Amino acid sequence: MSILSGALSRLLDSDQLLTASTFTLTQRKELEQFAQSTRQIEVIKQGRSTVYRIINRQSVFNYLRQLHPLDNDSLPANLPVRSRNIGTERHSKIGKTSHDCCYLLMKAWDSEVVWDDGNSTMQVSELTENFGAAVLQISLGQTWQTNRPLLLVENQALFDRCDWLPENFNGSLAYYAGQLSELFLQWLGEQKRTDVVILFPDYDGVGLSNFVRLNNALHPDSLLDFYWLPDWENKLVTFGSSKIWQETRILFENAIQKLESMNALSDDFIKLGNLSQHYGKALEQEAIWL
Repeated sequence: MSILSGALSRLLDSDQLLTASTFTLTQRKELEQFAQSTRQIEVIKQGRSTVYRIINRQSVFNYLRQLHPLDNDSLPANLPVRSRNIGTERHSKIGKTSHDCCYLLMKAWDSEVVWDDGNSTMQVSELTENFGAAVLQISLGQTWQTNRPLLLVENQALFDRCDWLPENFNGSLAYYAGQLSELFLQWLGEQKRTDVVILFPDYDGVGLSNFVRLNNALHPDSLLDFYWLPDWENKLVTFGSSKIWQETRILFENAIQKLESMNALSDDFIKLGNLSQHYGKALEQEAIWL
């Protein structure tokens, strides 16, 4: 609900005149502009105080109904979040926009890789062989755990073609699109899901920001690693992008500072920061094949 809508709703719900102290400074400004443009409410000076009075309650009610066709309480509890937003705000992306679940898309090749929640098990290698990948619907409150490492890659190319993986990799390879979702981070922090989580992002501001977010969210019983692609220093100099560096430089520098404050700034991160700033370049994952 907008700032103005919240203030008007408070006026409608009250049987008495409300003073300015009832509202925030931003709400008071919105109410004053609304009063001047519509003449549906009145701003009254009473000594040192200011009070607000509705002139036409039905008009204010109709105005709010145009903005918010349905009341939140009148909608079914199991309605999808964005459908609820359309009903109450006329826009799917206004209000709460996060979903109650997300999906972990994975591959595995070692037959010993298992996800287990105490009641069911998922054999990821079998699903990968038969269907190309496995998917796990995740939401808070679950007890899913795996007995092997979880390696996260940012770009689909590395999920589609997996010949870059070390021969001894024996865990689950999972794909995320650009940004790790808040729900996924909460899920990883809710309980220990695996012994080791490995993040392989682009070597740019977005990638390092995701590493910081993951480091902050991960359950303390899980170890977090950063995937350093072979010969990454020379690849950064030879194949790095100045455009991506400029677009994400502030995020990159902020992430380096946060890693330092968390005592997570390893020698490799220091080297990455120095080389990226010196050459003004960022490196994308796909350079692993070059």
